[in-house]
Order: sequence, then C-alpha cells, then structure tokens
Amino acid sequence: MEFPKVGLRRKWAVKAALDRRDDRRNSWGGVQMIKFPSDCFAIQALLCRCRPQVVVELGSLNGGSASFMASFAPLAGIEAIISLDIQVLPRPSSPIVTFLTGDSSSQEMYQQVVDRVAGRTCSLLVDSDHSAAHVLKELELYAPLVSPGQAMIMEDTLVDVLDFKKFRQGGGPLVAMRRYLRHHPEFETAQDVEPYLTTNFHGYLIKKG
Repeated sequence: MEFPKVGLRRKWAVKAALDRRDDRRNSWGGVQMIKFPSDCFAIQALLCRCRPQVVVELGSLNGGSASFMASFAPLAGIEAIISLDIQVLPRPSSPIVTFLTGDSSSQEMYQQVVDRVAGRTCSLLVDSDHSAAHVLKELELYAPLVSPGQAMIMEDTLVDVLDFKKFRQGGGPLVAMRRYLRHHPEFETAQDVEPYLTTNFHGYLIKKG
C-alpha cells in the first residue's frame, strides 16, 4: 500500500500543535489522555462506524484512552475493551475494561488476549513501544485478530512523518506498518476519517470484508 505524501503546511501545523503541547493537555474523566482532540473524535467515529464487539488496545499508560472508549461503548456496540501495558500504574476501573500487564509482543500476552476476545468481532489500536521492530512483532501477532470490516488504528506514526531523531535509525510505527502491509493487502485506508491535525498519519485502516 502506498500512502500519499504529507504536505509541509500540514506538518508545520502538527509541529505547532505539539509545541503548544496540545496532546498533553487533555483528560477524560480526570485521567490524562495523551492525544489530540481531533484524533479522539476520529477514533470514536471509526469505531462507531465499525461497531466491534471487542477493542484491543496495545499501550494503556494511565488508562485515559480506554476510559474514553468505554464512555461511548454503548453507542458503538462495544462489549469489552482489553488494554495491555508493560507498566504497572494506577488506572480507572470500568465494568467493560480489562487491563493486562506484560509485554504485548510476547506469546503469553497474546494468548491472554485471544482467550478474552473469544471469537468476537475485534478492532485494534496499536500504541505501545513505537520502535519499528516492536510494532512489527505486535502486528504479526494481533493484526490477524482484526475481523473483516473492523478497524486497525496505528498511533503516533508522526515520529516517522516528522522525522523524530530517536527513530531515524530503526524507524517507528509507520515503517513497521509499511513492512507489514506489503504482505497483507487485506487492509486499506479508512475513508474520511483521518483529521488534518493528527499524530496518526495514515494510521486509520480497515480490514476488507
């Protein structure tokens, strides 16, 4: 899959938003959520469109994103949210959110997720360690869990698009996604979802059904 080039004006706009720390000022239910508001609306719109029974989130941090998704779950038909993180942190409780602790790229954690998905329709958000090597391992494990017609959202691809120094050598999420999609044409870009101000350039995908 080839992605269109991101224009300079759009890159500048996102850089300016990052300089203002627009992604660090937000919370949901009192829990910090490190995302642009525009990406939150995009995630909500796509999940409401796809209506998965289960959402798997790789990267919980403080639990703000999981709480956000739980808040609109009834509107999107979401029955359960499974969120993984390697860190043990205080996180909010929700009757539909399960937080798991461990390495998301491990077979053990993957099996725990599979057991909880239990064959239900599933969408996936990838937002943990952003190194390309780690993300590629996650995609190889979890992307097959995404059901036809469901979403796969790759977060923080801006580290590649905006050429973050930390990721120049090994690459970040977008590099991993491009490598994965070369051999997996079953995924395509979700239409009319990605906002102008985003940290997830080219990161809103749908599995063809």
